[in-house]
Amino acid sequence: MDKKKLGILLITIGIFILLNTLNLISDDIFLYLLSGGFIFTYFILGARKHYRNIGFLIPGAILLAIALFSDLERIDFIESLGGGFFFIMLGLAFLAILIHTSAFKKWDWPIYPAAALILFGLFVIFVDNNDFIQNLEYLNYITPVVLIGLGGFFLYQNRQNK
Repeated sequence: MDKKKLGILLITIGIFILLNTLNLISDDIFLYLLSGGFIFTYFILGARKHYRNIGFLIPGAILLAIALFSDLERIDFIESLGGGFFFIMLGLAFLAILIHTSAFKKWDWPIYPAAALILFGLFVIFVDNNDFIQNLEYLNYITPVVLIGLGGFFLYQNRQNK
């Protein structure tokens, strides 16, 4: 990182930490301002002109997702979704990063963390809101039967290959 970028980054973070320490801004606003600082720096340094500017976009998008989650969690419907919504928000942050990377050769990498986070978030929401899965006593019986069945299947396959 060159000295110009490092200087901008340190000044921005220092100002936000000082404002938070002096209780001039709340914690929620602090996340928005810190995110805005990273995104502003990303645009000041040329945005999509250089791939290396993604180093400012990634923390900016992630901090924005965390701040939005913190605010949206106050809505009853979002609160009922639980922690899964947090992972969905992080996944959406990586989809926003995909816009930046689409201009370069290796553009598809944000799809993988985005898809993983969104799918995991949906899974967590499903598990949290499903009474059948909440009662996990049945897994005490199903899990060993599945393991025994898979083991037998693999032994059978091994014997067939000889």
